[in-house]
Amino acid sequence: MFIKALIDNEPFLLYTYICLFMKTIIDNSRRSRLDLSEIRRYAGLMKNLARRDVTVRYKQTWMGMIWAMIRPVMNITIFGVLSMFINHSNDPASDFLKVGAGIIIWNLITSCISDSSGSLLANANLLTKVYFPKIILPFSSVFVCLVDFAIAFAIYFICFLFFHGLPGPQIFLLPVFVLLAVLLCLSIGFIFSSLNVKYRDVNFALPFILQFAFYLSPVFLSTQFYLDKLPASLHKLFLLNPAVLILDGFRYCLFGTWEVFDPVCSGISVLIMIVLFIFGIRYFQKFEKAFADFI
Repeated sequence: MFIKALIDNEPFLLYTYICLFMKTIIDNSRRSRLDLSEIRRYAGLMKNLARRDVTVRYKQTWMGMIWAMIRPVMNITIFGVLSMFINHSNDPASDFLKVGAGIIIWNLITSCISDSSGSLLANANLLTKVYFPKIILPFSSVFVCLVDFAIAFAIYFICFLFFHGLPGPQIFLLPVFVLLAVLLCLSIGFIFSSLNVKYRDVNFALPFILQFAFYLSPVFLSTQFYLDKLPASLHKLFLLNPAVLILDGFRYCLFGTWEVFDPVCSGISVLIMIVLFIFGIRYFQKFEKAFADFI
């Protein structure tokens, strides 16, 4: 009766009461920055979302997580043979191991970008019902990709030990390049997931972009092969590609040799990834308030 009287007679007074007791969920004046304390409060939700995605991916599958190895094995076989024909190599085992290293880390990059870019649409039912920091969705999708990567890398590393032997102490740098790969993927994922909510064309364009990037990066061919084919004026530009640093660094951790290392270009590549990550977060949070409207 009290509420009805307010609605009928004192709508302004009702609005005042609502303002007094209402908690602000999203403040339009809030700066576009990453609120780590808020993410920590919702860490349990992020963990449960990641666990759910892993369970759903392999639920009711006969071979379970073996599927995480099928794509890398097929790609390593195809591009390993192709690399042998192009390089005219007499050491197929070494060729396949180097191609395998590139394929495994590249699969992590592409799966992280694809899954994080589609994470908002995949959880559209949550976006329109409850409040939580939406940025945890791209983060949780990356954990699933890391599970696939861990499975594929474990099998690859066993083969590596059998055909090549123990790697040197540089193997302890491996997590650094995996972290850089995740940083790059999240940066792109923040931007593309935001665009994907408003422009569904991103779903169709992204596979073409990733395929194009595959052939512009030394995944199954060496960096030196690309530099030999490119004019000298484009060498620095090619080495500035963050994917080149990640792929060559990942191989260095396993084989102990860095084919073409330019410290200046490597430093700029890391800087590019950091700047892109900051821009991706700001871009994501700038449009976060409008996600539910477009979903």
